[in-house]
Amino acid sequence: MKRLKNILNPLAIYYILALYVLATFGWWTVLHFKNVERIKQLGIEKDLIMYEKEGLKREFVQEAPHFESILEETQSKRFMIVGEGIVFLLILLLGSYQVISGFKKEIALNRQQRNFLLSITHELKSPIAGIQLALDTISRRPGLPEDRRNRLLHNSMKDTERLKSLVENILMAAKIENRSITFAYQEVSLSKLVYEIANKIKEVAGQNCVINVYVQPDIYVEGDRTALTSMIVNLVENAIKYTPKNAEIDVSLSCQDNKIQFIVADNGIGISQADKSRIFTKFYRVGNENTRKTKGTGLGLFLVKQLTDFHKGTIDVTDNIPKGTVFRITLPGEVINDASLYEEDTDVATGAIKMA
Repeated sequence: MKRLKNILNPLAIYYILALYVLATFGWWTVLHFKNVERIKQLGIEKDLIMYEKEGLKREFVQEAPHFESILEETQSKRFMIVGEGIVFLLILLLGSYQVISGFKKEIALNRQQRNFLLSITHELKSPIAGIQLALDTISRRPGLPEDRRNRLLHNSMKDTERLKSLVENILMAAKIENRSITFAYQEVSLSKLVYEIANKIKEVAGQNCVINVYVQPDIYVEGDRTALTSMIVNLVENAIKYTPKNAEIDVSLSCQDNKIQFIVADNGIGISQADKSRIFTKFYRVGNENTRKTKGTGLGLFLVKQLTDFHKGTIDVTDNIPKGTVFRITLPGEVINDASLYEEDTDVATGAIKMA
């Protein structure tokens, strides 16, 4: 039964059809060459009969002008068959390439969507179960000590933030896919935004790692605050997911010659060269969904790439030395030192944030 299903696979059927077309094409090509040769022989025989009736010898036929025209016409027909055959083969090969590559892309997309459903189910169930357990504990035990009550509420807030971020990513990805996303462009203090997000991640994250933040003050960019926030959060959280405990993550923001560079460098597992070209694809995740231990939906880096493009920027990924990955976003922006144009926190500067 399984062997029958493999035979009835759409791609296998296409291969059989393509081989049948090639075999038929080869047969008709040979047949055309035979017909051309037969027509040439009939023309020669006709001329021989005509020349014999006029009393000429057969050996003079090949010297006759009409005989030359027969040979030229035969050669022309052969070239025509060969030319049409080459065009047909090129079209068949191009069409086969498009069909096979498209079919494989659909299979890969279907697999990624299936993995996305598996991961999104887990991503939704975990925080919901945590919130439900915390609320159920608080409601059933009115005399719960205040420190434990506060800890449960804090964990519930973390799960709520996780759910909120997950829903926002899904909605934003859907809007990008449907081309219905709109942006409210304004002058945004990227220095302040990066610093605030780093501190927020410090409070929410529960991993033992150190984030070193190097922020050049007074950097402004023309962009959408929500989209910029999503770009920063997804990159930093992605680094945390794939970085072992007690390792360091470097987050830096600088501006030179009206070009902003936001860099996130981790010391994690790294990304293979083959995966680097695919990590920005929707739903794509490195590894297998059944064996992967890290959380995620495969939307984070896809959103980062799309939102960077919307802000007329670029993103590239390179290897960190000695290990890990470096993500670099380059955006058009500037440094504004005029204090009347903004209200900047005095503590937005170079510093290190320790993840508790």
